[in-house]
Amino acid sequence: MDADPQIQMGTSENAWMVGIIAMAAVVGSPVAGRVIDLLGRRTTILIMCPVTLIGWVTMALAPNLALVLTGRAICGASTAFLFSAVPVYCSEAPEARLRGRLGSLSSLFITFGVVWSYITGAFFPWRISCYLCAAPCILTTAAMLFVPESPYWLLLKGRREDAEAALQWLRGPNYDLFEEITEMEAKLTSVGRKVEFRELWRPRTRKPFLLALFMMTLQQGSGCNILMMYTGTIFSSAGVVNVNMAVLYTGLVQIAGTLFSVLLMDHAGRRPMIVLSTFVMGTSTVTLGVYYYMYNVVGEHGPSWVPLATILVSVFGYCLGSRTIPWLFATELFNTTIRSTANSVTFFYNRILNFIIIQTKGKTLEQIQEYFERKSNTNTTYSAESIDNRQTACVSTSNVPAECNNSLPTASTHTLGSETEKSISVESIIDKPTGSDEEEIEDK
Repeated sequence: MDADPQIQMGTSENAWMVGIIAMAAVVGSPVAGRVIDLLGRRTTILIMCPVTLIGWVTMALAPNLALVLTGRAICGASTAFLFSAVPVYCSEAPEARLRGRLGSLSSLFITFGVVWSYITGAFFPWRISCYLCAAPCILTTAAMLFVPESPYWLLLKGRREDAEAALQWLRGPNYDLFEEITEMEAKLTSVGRKVEFRELWRPRTRKPFLLALFMMTLQQGSGCNILMMYTGTIFSSAGVVNVNMAVLYTGLVQIAGTLFSVLLMDHAGRRPMIVLSTFVMGTSTVTLGVYYYMYNVVGEHGPSWVPLATILVSVFGYCLGSRTIPWLFATELFNTTIRSTANSVTFFYNRILNFIIIQTKGKTLEQIQEYFERKSNTNTTYSAESIDNRQTACVSTSNVPAECNNSLPTASTHTLGSETEKSISVESIIDKPTGSDEEEIEDK
């Protein structure tokens, strides 16, 4: 997009490109649960896939940045409905013994989508990439035309015959569905059919709701989403030569980690998987932090493969459990009546956290990107102490030392975490005399 003469991209524009999806999703998620309960899980997916397609086409045809952001906002709003409807459908359609594996398939296909965007972005112009990324919307719409509505939702609406037909289609023609359909009806009778938000805080739902929120906090608080957003920038700042290939490796690791999670979900259990996932992420993230501390503060340049390796390990650990299990928990912990509402509320909470964490402890996206861009474009980094010393040497002598004539970076202060690094231009080190100052010097 940077090469497009019609779209001028700077740090602020990049920040909006990243953040507007989360903001639009926050706007759409409060009503998503009600829409899913009103129209049905399948119908919501069938409506929102074309809406997402419109968002991608809007971006591809956009003559200016405003329309590009509009297209991304449309995609962000539609994901609020899709992220609520798809996990619910995937948890209600399969049998109990397969719910873990099939319920987490949505996360696997999200990973496929991420990798697809990596590939198209690396090898095609960005407008062509938008068209290619719209293709899954068409495929999903076509596939959903041939599957039935969720039998749980049909029972919730009192349509028992349709529920039996849907369940028979899902289980096969020889499956005896009497016991299962009777159990589903009994569950609906015990919990009621009326959807209320206050149900989330009743004793039977409160603990599952708090657990789902905790899992979403763990997912976003891990910081792995931020690592994946800025993968290319981090690799560039570390001196990785072929950034596009490094990003593609990251995508392939995401597929491997998510696939392992799907296959092991029902065998290993949810808790061991999430514990292993957080341990791997924590270890690799600390390693990456130590690398950049040594690089930026101490001044020791470690091997350039360290950021690549740590990010790959961290992403693998994230996909091993922290990406898939929170979305699965948000659906399987709740009864049918409140399931879609609870899922939309947890998604709303997830997007709020995502937007807040993007700010990185009060630092805006502009500051973060400027920090990494400066690291990738500047070979020499001047510490505040060294510049202060040079400033004193230059100002205290009438004859300017030769080293003061060397070009220094533009004056700015960038803060990331607790570290502050300054780079000051030679104009800011040597105060040029004004006209009155020159006259005073001549008089002396």
